[in-house]
Amino acid sequence: MTDREILESILREMTSMKDEMTSIKSEMTSMKDEMTSIKSEMTSLDEKLTGEMASMKGEMSSIKDEIKWIKEQQKEDHSILKALMHNSEINKAEHDKMSNDIAHIQGYLKNVDENLEAVKDIIGRHEVDIKVLKNRSV
Repeated sequence: MTDREILESILREMTSMKDEMTSIKSEMTSMKDEMTSIKSEMTSLDEKLTGEMASMKGEMSSIKDEIKWIKEQQKEDHSILKALMHNSEINKAEHDKMSNDIAHIQGYLKNVDENLEAVKDIIGRHEVDIKVLKNRSV
């Protein structure tokens, strides 16, 4: 091979390498553009997620406030229920006492009725005796 052929071969190799370098450079530019696009999308996504997170934090705070209010209301309802149960027990005791008192009064009245009947019988006999005595001549 002559010097000229060697130089032409080197030139072809260099041209081929230059073409490959241009192709690589083009691919690198394309990749750089894609990376920029991805970075832009990620920034947009990050901003969107940040906004949604802030919104969710607000909602969570609102839910916590509602739960706190519900717990307070539940405590109040529990206190009211306890008071009502206590009043119910008092009413039951008073009702039982009144039932017991009524039973005693009924027993007492039955005894009074029996005594009254006995007194009526005695009065009846006395009236008969008085009539007999009046009708007798003295």
